[in-house]
Amino acid sequence: MGISTAVTAFNTKVLPASAAQITFSSMLEDGAFTASTDAAPWINASRDALRGNMCVGIPTETVYGLAANALDASAVQQIFAVKGRPSDNPLIVHVSSIRMLRALYHLPACDDAQKVQPFLGTDNAALEGSALHAALQAAEQTGEWPEIPQAYHDVIRKFWPGALTLIMPRPPCIPIEVLGGHGTTVAVRFPSHTVARAAIAACGLPLAAPSANASGRPSPTLAAHVRHDLDGRLPLIIDSGPCDVGVESTVLDAYSSNAYVDGELVPCILRPGGVTFESLQSLGGAYERLRVYRRDFTSTEMEVNPTTPGMKYRHYSPTAPVYLFVPSDASSASCARQREKMHELLAQQKGKIGVVTVGDMGISGADHVVCVTKDAADLAHRIFAVLRMLDEDEHVDKIFVQGVDESNEGMAVMNRLAKAASHHIVC
Repeated sequence: MGISTAVTAFNTKVLPASAAQITFSSMLEDGAFTASTDAAPWINASRDALRGNMCVGIPTETVYGLAANALDASAVQQIFAVKGRPSDNPLIVHVSSIRMLRALYHLPACDDAQKVQPFLGTDNAALEGSALHAALQAAEQTGEWPEIPQAYHDVIRKFWPGALTLIMPRPPCIPIEVLGGHGTTVAVRFPSHTVARAAIAACGLPLAAPSANASGRPSPTLAAHVRHDLDGRLPLIIDSGPCDVGVESTVLDAYSSNAYVDGELVPCILRPGGVTFESLQSLGGAYERLRVYRRDFTSTEMEVNPTTPGMKYRHYSPTAPVYLFVPSDASSASCARQREKMHELLAQQKGKIGVVTVGDMGISGADHVVCVTKDAADLAHRIFAVLRMLDEDEHVDKIFVQGVDESNEGMAVMNRLAKAASHHIVC
């Protein structure tokens, strides 16, 4: 593991962007789009920076991402340096279309550096280059999406573009730095956020993009969060308002050896996120046997050499210590115990305490900053923004959070809170 600290200083610009400015010609297959004239500033600035191998903060439906050219090792290394991220923590590659993903498997190996990289992702020979265009056409004669593992085809049709990352075979053009220096697979996502997709399509490159925060901090769901952590460390942040989902993508493996048990495909969720376990399981077939990492199985190899982000290091932590009140089950009795224990511990505290609850728990007081969420889905959507608000704006001394049952959206939010919390109180 290494953490790079050499970072170029920038006068970070923040440019506004709106999904209403962009129209794509295809929902899935092709990345061609049209844009209104008022989109030109952020489109041109992001394209120039990304093709210049610089980092850009981009909005997605999950959290804001710190994006750079996934085909260039030096650009990828800048991501680790800007975030202060351990270099053995893998990155997710983001694409703007199925065509862009397919094209990666027809590009030369990353050590065969191209002086001028093609613009990928649209069915346009002038942009892709005639050789790549011909290779994609020839591959299509063997079947739909021949480069993509068959086990993912139904998943893609239902959940892409969206908050779902897939473990894929590593294309030769993807540098080993994207994989954290190890492995033969790469995590790939096709975001649904129109501005994110347009930023990728405009530069014509797949983008490696972890969350755009300082490593270990709560993930950013506003452009202001990105600027708070990374101002002066990147040239551009695209501001498209708050993220819709609020937690990172689900990571699904239906390809690697981890997805097989006794030779049979048994897919697994490596990181819960924006697409729920229940939604994936509803696909049927092999997905009826869907497992969740650390709940249903573990792997010593993955703990040492993770195949996806969020598996090895502590994440999502504000400066103030987080106390997580974990329900022992989904019963009303467990909820009552959470309420009782939270009131009991609050009475013992000194200083300013932030409190996050699901529903009104009757907590008040001059030294308490109380944030009430409606349900697990609302908690998942708001949790990173709330943690940052309590920590950075309210400057609380401690943060108490009511946990939820790990069904549906609860699985993702409890995964994040368990990593953010330094104290776990089972109720």
